[in-house]
Amino acid sequence: MAKAYQLTRDPVFYLMAVLFALFTTGLSAFLGQLRFMPISQTIVLTLFMALALRRCDLRAALSVVALWLVTTMLVLIVLTLLAPTQVERAFADGFLHRAAFSEWYFAGSPLPASFAAAPFAKTLEIAGITVGSLLTGGVVGVWSLVRLANLTAFSAGHLLGVLESPLWIFVALPIWSLLQLVGATGLVALCAEPMLVDRFAFRQWLQRRRRELTIFGALYAIGLIAEAVLPAFWHFHGIFTMN
Repeated sequence: MAKAYQLTRDPVFYLMAVLFALFTTGLSAFLGQLRFMPISQTIVLTLFMALALRRCDLRAALSVVALWLVTTMLVLIVLTLLAPTQVERAFADGFLHRAAFSEWYFAGSPLPASFAAAPFAKTLEIAGITVGSLLTGGVVGVWSLVRLANLTAFSAGHLLGVLESPLWIFVALPIWSLLQLVGATGLVALCAEPMLVDRFAFRQWLQRRRRELTIFGALYAIGLIAEAVLPAFWHFHGIFTMN
């Protein structure tokens, strides 16, 4: 007897996510679409995540969100390397952010878009990823997540261009950013469940997802702590340029 068809087990589901990620990110970034890029990313990614969650498949939801983020970040890094002045128009104060990111890395200035530099914006991001996801079925959380991923990739692409070597990728993508992205991915998917799956049965949801919430929440919190501590020491270019 043939097995019942499962959308989240179909490779085409993930292939379509990649294609939509390429379209909503690549074209929007190249055209410098400040508003259209995050809005289109949020709408489409939320739909893919919701399709998986509605089938009670958290693993598929996490997989499709992770695949989407990897795709969009690779696209933005490459485009920023090739056409930085075009891509910077897709970000609010993109030119100033590039300058501030260079000043942080080479001159020890405060890390832009961090909690220390922009506490209100970072607080809104944290609230969006957690409370926003709970109240909107993941919509606000996905919005915060894609903006975080976009800015991380844009910053990494700029720094790679300045350092003139792709081998610096592990420096350009700091550990605190990666931890926050991994933690936020899990939190957004998990916090979207009560509305999409459990019909606001928060107690049952907390009991069932306590372990996953602890893991992803810890990763996100460690990323925030690392962001507060490590940027002052995250300067490696001098080590490899010394005679």
